[in-house]
Amino acid sequence: MRINIVQTNYDPTDIERLKELLSDLEGIICFPECFALGRSGIETLQYLNKVSDEAKRIVEAVKKTGKTVILPLIEWHPVMWNRFYNTTYVIHNGDVIGTYRRAVTHPMEKPFIQSGKEFPVFEIDDITFGVLVCFEIAFPELTRIIALKGASVIFVPASAPEEADYLWEARLKARAIDNQLFVVGVNRCGEIGNERYIGKSMVVSPRGEIIHACKNEEEIASVELDLDELIKERGSEPTFSEFEIVVYDKFLERFKEGSD
Repeated sequence: MRINIVQTNYDPTDIERLKELLSDLEGIICFPECFALGRSGIETLQYLNKVSDEAKRIVEAVKKTGKTVILPLIEWHPVMWNRFYNTTYVIHNGDVIGTYRRAVTHPMEKPFIQSGKEFPVFEIDDITFGVLVCFEIAFPELTRIIALKGASVIFVPASAPEEADYLWEARLKARAIDNQLFVVGVNRCGEIGNERYIGKSMVVSPRGEIIHACKNEEEIASVELDLDELIKERGSEPTFSEFEIVVYDKFLERFKEGSD
Protein backbone atom coordinates (compact mmCIF):
# COMPACT_ATOMS: atom_id res chain seq x y z
CA MET A 1 0.00 0.00 0.00
CA ARG A 2 1.46 3.34 -1.04
CA ILE A 3 0.69 6.49 0.90
CA ASN A 4 1.88 10.01 0.14
CA ILE A 5 2.57 12.76 2.65
CA VAL A 6 2.26 16.29 1.27
CA GLN A 7 3.91 18.41 3.95
CA THR A 8 3.41 21.97 2.89
CA ASN A 9 2.26 25.39 3.99
CA TYR A 10 -0.20 25.69 1.16
CA ASP A 11 -3.10 28.01 0.55
CA PRO A 12 -5.97 25.58 -0.12
CA THR A 13 -7.58 28.10 -2.47
CA ASP A 14 -4.56 27.88 -4.82
CA ILE A 15 -6.11 25.19 -6.99
CA GLU A 16 -3.45 25.21 -9.68
CA ARG A 17 -0.74 24.46 -7.13
CA LEU A 18 -2.92 21.79 -5.60
CA LYS A 19 -3.27 20.04 -8.97
CA GLU A 20 0.46 20.38 -9.59
CA LEU A 21 1.24 18.72 -6.26
CA LEU A 22 -1.08 15.83 -7.13
CA SER A 23 0.07 15.25 -10.70
CA ASP A 24 2.88 12.73 -10.15
CA LEU A 25 1.52 10.91 -7.09
CA GLU A 26 -0.15 7.50 -6.95
CA GLY A 27 -1.77 5.78 -3.98
CA ILE A 28 -3.45 7.57 -1.08
CA ILE A 29 -2.42 11.24 -0.83
CA CYS A 30 -2.88 13.16 2.40
CA PHE A 31 -2.60 16.92 2.95
CA PRO A 32 -2.21 18.80 6.27
CA GLU A 33 -5.12 20.24 8.17
CA CYS A 34 -6.16 23.47 6.50
CA PHE A 35 -7.46 25.20 9.58
CA ALA A 36 -4.78 27.75 10.48
CA LEU A 37 -4.10 28.11 14.19
CA GLY A 38 -2.86 31.43 15.49
CA ARG A 39 -5.64 33.48 13.92
CA SER A 40 -8.13 35.40 16.01
CA GLY A 41 -11.22 37.56 15.80
CA ILE A 42 -12.28 39.00 12.48
CA GLU A 43 -9.13 37.74 10.76
CA THR A 44 -10.15 34.16 11.51
CA LEU A 45 -13.65 34.70 10.16
CA GLN A 46 -12.29 36.28 6.98
CA TYR A 47 -10.02 33.29 6.45
CA LEU A 48 -12.71 30.71 7.21
CA ASN A 49 -15.25 32.39 4.95
CA LYS A 50 -12.71 32.50 2.14
CA VAL A 51 -11.79 28.83 2.42
CA SER A 52 -15.32 27.53 2.97
CA ASP A 53 -16.59 29.51 -0.02
CA GLU A 54 -13.91 27.85 -2.15
CA ALA A 55 -14.41 24.31 -0.79
CA LYS A 56 -16.81 23.10 -3.49
CA ARG A 57 -14.53 24.31 -6.30
CA ILE A 58 -11.48 22.70 -4.66
CA VAL A 59 -13.26 19.37 -4.25
CA GLU A 60 -14.46 19.41 -7.86
CA ALA A 61 -10.93 20.12 -9.10
CA VAL A 62 -9.48 17.23 -7.10
CA LYS A 63 -12.22 14.86 -8.26
CA LYS A 64 -11.26 15.57 -11.87
CA THR A 65 -7.68 14.39 -11.24
CA GLY A 66 -8.94 10.87 -10.51
CA LYS A 67 -6.54 10.65 -7.57
CA THR A 68 -7.19 9.23 -4.11
CA VAL A 69 -6.92 12.21 -1.77
CA ILE A 70 -7.51 12.92 1.90
CA LEU A 71 -8.32 16.61 1.64
CA PRO A 72 -8.94 18.65 4.82
CA LEU A 73 -11.01 21.80 4.21
CA ILE A 74 -13.43 24.08 6.02
CA GLU A 75 -17.15 23.55 5.48
CA TRP A 76 -19.97 25.99 6.17
CA HIS A 77 -22.44 24.88 8.82
CA PRO A 78 -25.73 24.45 6.93
CA VAL A 79 -27.78 26.44 9.49
CA MET A 80 -25.66 28.33 12.02
CA TRP A 81 -24.23 31.70 10.95
CA ASN A 82 -20.44 32.05 11.16
CA ARG A 83 -20.08 28.43 12.30
CA PHE A 84 -18.05 25.90 10.36
CA TYR A 85 -17.02 22.26 10.32
CA ASN A 86 -13.38 21.25 10.12
CA THR A 87 -14.13 18.68 7.44
CA THR A 88 -11.83 16.18 5.75
CA TYR A 89 -13.02 14.93 2.37
CA VAL A 90 -12.00 11.49 1.13
CA ILE A 91 -11.93 11.49 -2.67
CA HIS A 92 -11.40 8.38 -4.81
CA ASN A 93 -11.82 7.71 -8.54
CA GLY A 94 -13.60 10.99 -9.15
CA ASP A 95 -16.05 10.81 -6.26
CA VAL A 96 -16.27 11.95 -2.66
CA ILE A 97 -16.67 8.59 -0.91
CA GLY A 98 -17.08 10.14 2.51
CA THR A 99 -16.18 12.93 4.92
CA TYR A 100 -14.99 13.23 8.49
CA ARG A 101 -15.99 16.23 10.57
CA ARG A 102 -13.54 16.86 13.39
CA ALA A 103 -15.25 15.82 16.62
CA VAL A 104 -12.92 17.23 19.29
CA THR A 105 -12.12 20.87 18.67
CA HIS A 106 -9.15 22.70 20.14
CA PRO A 107 -10.13 25.48 22.61
CA MET A 108 -8.88 28.08 20.10
CA GLU A 109 -11.35 26.76 17.51
CA LYS A 110 -14.46 26.56 19.66
CA PRO A 111 -15.76 30.07 18.83
CA PHE A 112 -15.98 29.11 15.14
CA ILE A 113 -15.87 25.32 14.66
CA GLN A 114 -18.81 23.02 15.30
CA SER A 115 -18.01 19.48 16.46
CA GLY A 116 -18.82 16.45 14.36
CA LYS A 117 -20.34 13.36 15.94
CA GLU A 118 -19.23 10.35 13.88
CA PHE A 119 -15.96 8.43 13.40
CA PRO A 120 -16.29 6.84 9.96
CA VAL A 121 -13.83 4.48 8.37
CA PHE A 122 -13.17 4.32 4.63
CA GLU A 123 -12.33 1.34 2.44
CA ILE A 124 -10.25 1.68 -0.71
CA ASP A 125 -8.83 -1.35 -2.52
CA ASP A 126 -9.48 -3.56 0.54
CA ILE A 127 -7.63 -1.10 2.81
CA THR A 128 -9.63 0.29 5.72
CA PHE A 129 -8.53 3.58 7.28
CA GLY A 130 -9.79 6.38 9.46
CA VAL A 131 -9.01 10.06 9.97
CA LEU A 132 -8.39 12.15 13.07
CA VAL A 133 -7.38 15.81 12.96
CA CYS A 134 -4.46 17.35 14.85
CA PHE A 135 -5.41 17.78 18.55
CA GLU A 136 -7.59 14.65 18.39
CA ILE A 137 -4.53 12.39 18.40
CA ALA A 138 -4.18 13.31 22.09
CA PHE A 139 -7.20 11.16 22.95
CA PRO A 140 -6.59 7.39 22.99
CA GLU A 141 -10.32 6.66 22.98
CA LEU A 142 -10.74 8.13 19.51
CA THR A 143 -8.08 5.96 17.91
CA ARG A 144 -9.52 2.92 19.67
CA ILE A 145 -12.96 3.60 18.19
CA ILE A 146 -11.49 3.71 14.69
CA ALA A 147 -9.32 0.63 15.29
CA LEU A 148 -12.33 -1.36 16.53
CA LYS A 149 -14.08 -0.48 13.26
CA GLY A 150 -11.36 -2.38 11.41
CA ALA A 151 -8.90 0.33 10.39
CA SER A 152 -5.34 -0.65 9.53
CA VAL A 153 -4.21 2.96 9.13
CA ILE A 154 -5.16 6.24 10.78
CA PHE A 155 -4.28 9.46 8.96
CA VAL A 156 -3.75 12.55 11.11
CA PRO A 157 -3.75 15.79 9.10
CA ALA A 158 -2.54 18.53 11.42
CA SER A 159 -1.47 22.12 11.97
CA ALA A 160 0.79 21.44 14.95
CA PRO A 161 2.73 24.57 16.00
CA GLU A 162 6.12 24.90 17.69
CA GLU A 163 4.68 24.72 21.20
CA ALA A 164 3.34 21.22 20.45
CA ASP A 165 6.71 19.92 19.25
CA TYR A 166 7.34 17.79 22.36
CA LEU A 167 3.91 16.11 21.98
CA TRP A 168 3.66 15.45 18.26
CA GLU A 169 5.97 12.44 17.86
CA ALA A 170 5.14 10.98 21.27
CA ARG A 171 1.40 10.96 20.62
CA LEU A 172 1.68 9.49 17.12
CA LYS A 173 3.88 6.67 18.43
CA ALA A 174 1.65 6.03 21.42
CA ARG A 175 -1.53 5.76 19.37
CA ALA A 176 0.18 3.37 16.91
CA ILE A 177 1.34 1.14 19.77
CA ASP A 178 -2.00 1.37 21.60
CA ASN A 179 -3.86 -0.07 18.63
CA GLN A 180 -1.09 -1.90 16.74
CA LEU A 181 -1.76 -0.14 13.46
CA PHE A 182 -0.09 2.43 11.20
CA VAL A 183 -0.41 6.11 12.07
CA VAL A 184 0.39 8.73 9.42
CA GLY A 185 0.81 12.25 10.77
CA VAL A 186 0.74 14.92 8.04
CA ASN A 187 1.61 18.32 9.43
CA ARG A 188 1.84 21.82 8.07
CA CYS A 189 5.22 23.56 7.89
CA GLY A 190 6.26 27.20 7.56
CA GLU A 191 4.62 30.29 9.07
CA ILE A 192 1.23 31.98 9.04
CA GLY A 193 1.14 35.32 10.83
CA ASN A 194 2.91 34.85 14.15
CA GLU A 195 2.46 31.07 14.16
CA ARG A 196 5.28 28.71 13.13
CA TYR A 197 4.46 25.11 12.25
CA ILE A 198 6.91 22.29 12.95
CA GLY A 199 6.41 20.02 9.96
CA LYS A 200 7.92 16.70 11.07
CA SER A 201 5.27 14.63 9.34
CA MET A 202 5.89 10.95 9.93
CA VAL A 203 4.72 7.41 9.36
CA VAL A 204 4.70 5.17 12.44
CA SER A 205 4.50 1.37 12.34
CA PRO A 206 2.29 -0.84 14.54
CA ARG A 207 5.40 -1.37 16.72
CA GLY A 208 5.78 2.38 17.24
CA GLU A 209 8.81 2.61 14.93
CA ILE A 210 9.21 5.61 12.62
CA ILE A 211 9.20 4.38 9.02
CA HIS A 212 9.67 7.82 7.52
CA ALA A 213 10.10 11.27 9.07
CA CYS A 214 10.07 14.63 7.32
CA LYS A 215 12.05 17.63 8.53
CA ASN A 216 10.59 21.10 9.05
CA GLU A 217 10.50 22.15 5.40
CA GLU A 218 8.23 21.42 2.46
CA GLU A 219 8.44 17.79 1.37
CA ILE A 220 6.42 15.23 -0.55
CA ALA A 221 7.16 11.70 0.62
CA SER A 222 5.89 8.41 -0.84
CA VAL A 223 5.98 5.48 1.57
CA GLU A 224 5.07 1.83 1.07
CA LEU A 225 3.20 0.25 3.97
CA ASP A 226 3.41 -3.50 4.50
CA LEU A 227 0.11 -4.34 6.13
CA ASP A 228 1.45 -7.76 7.11
CA GLU A 229 3.36 -5.87 9.83
CA LEU A 230 0.04 -5.22 11.54
CA ILE A 231 -0.86 -8.91 11.51
CA LYS A 232 2.58 -9.92 12.81
CA GLU A 233 2.57 -7.37 15.63
CA ARG A 234 -0.93 -8.25 16.79
CA GLY A 235 0.03 -11.92 16.69
CA SER A 236 3.26 -11.58 18.67
CA GLU A 237 1.92 -9.08 21.24
CA PRO A 238 -1.83 -9.76 21.51
CA THR A 239 -2.89 -6.60 23.32
CA PHE A 240 -5.42 -5.52 20.71
CA SER A 241 -7.08 -8.92 20.35
CA GLU A 242 -7.35 -9.33 24.12
CA PHE A 243 -9.00 -5.96 24.68
CA GLU A 244 -12.43 -6.40 26.30
CA ILE A 245 -14.84 -3.63 25.41
CA VAL A 246 -17.01 -4.62 28.38
CA VAL A 247 -14.45 -2.74 30.50
CA TYR A 248 -15.73 0.50 28.98
CA ASP A 249 -19.33 -0.53 29.65
CA LYS A 250 -18.60 -1.19 33.32
CA PHE A 251 -16.77 2.12 33.68
CA LEU A 252 -19.59 4.08 32.07
CA GLU A 253 -22.12 2.43 34.35
CA ARG A 254 -20.12 3.49 37.44
CA PHE A 255 -19.60 6.98 35.98
CA LYS A 256 -23.34 7.44 35.46
CA GLU A 257 -24.07 6.21 38.95
CA GLY A 258 -21.59 8.71 40.37
CA SER A 259 -23.11 11.55 38.37
CA ASP A 260 -26.66 10.92 39.57
